[in-house]
Amino acid sequence: MILQTVTVPWIPVRHRMDVVLTPRIPEGYTVTTAFVLALDADNRTLLTHVDRPDRGWEVPGGHLDPGESPLDAAVRELAEETGLHTPPPSLTPLGGLQITLLEDPPPTYTYPTHAFMAFYTLRLPTRGEDTTPHPTSECTQAAWFDTPLPTPTATWLPLHATLLA
Repeated sequence: MILQTVTVPWIPVRHRMDVVLTPRIPEGYTVTTAFVLALDADNRTLLTHVDRPDRGWEVPGGHLDPGESPLDAAVRELAEETGLHTPPPSLTPLGGLQITLLEDPPPTYTYPTHAFMAFYTLRLPTRGEDTTPHPTSECTQAAWFDTPLPTPTATWLPLHATLLA
């Protein structure tokens, strides 16, 4: 199910980004990144902070390592960026950002023309405890947030809204 269709400034050519609610990777798309929307028993959301221009608070996640599954990448990124360790079965596929390039990209664009940014969800049965990113992480802090989240323009917000509905 498509929740929203948007375009983003960080893709250098004409494109379509569909925010989709689906438990599967869309056929014909390559997963490039994996993210985790972690909610605690109080419906607070775990975010990470990247101290760089145009970044700020974000959902934990990042690129897949060579040969890594999207689920394993989500577990690894969650641990690195927030300090929260969870076994893979704790995560449930939720959906993602389905990116379709509508024209040829420049040679410097390294992503596939049909890319998928996979999102998983984690629901904690208790109130989330304070967490700290791994020292080698690009993230400077991690924290639990009530809504509204400090990410008003995040493309993944429609996925987050389905968790709170």
